[in-house]
Amino acid sequence: MPVGSPGPSRVRAYVLNMGARLVNVLLGLWLFLSPFLWLHSPAQRVRAWTVGILVVGAALAGLAGLKAGRLVNAALGGYLIVSALFLPRTLSATFWNHLLVGFALALFAFTSRLTELRGRRADV
Repeated sequence: MPVGSPGPSRVRAYVLNMGARLVNVLLGLWLFLSPFLWLHSPAQRVRAWTVGILVVGAALAGLAGLKAGRLVNAALGGYLIVSALFLPRTLSATFWNHLLVGFALALFAFTSRLTELRGRRADV
């Protein structure tokens, strides 16, 4: 192995850590694209586009190793949850979409790797 190159364990840890950030990228893209799939009010449309773009940017920052990216995604997930509950909406589909994406963003923001979401196996 050349001097200065990361060892296999560091590469594996990076790939495992990437999973949760990549899920957040996909959630941000879904949120951005959802106004094109069904009716949103103008405020909901702007909120979906803005939060979707910010989520993708924060997730990419998280992929680069910045912990602030995870915190921003957690805050954006919380904002989506609160806005879904308390701001006016056009369709229940948009309510549920924003609520579920908000919870998923918060979950993956507080999870450093996808393997943490698995339950522990019982020793038999």
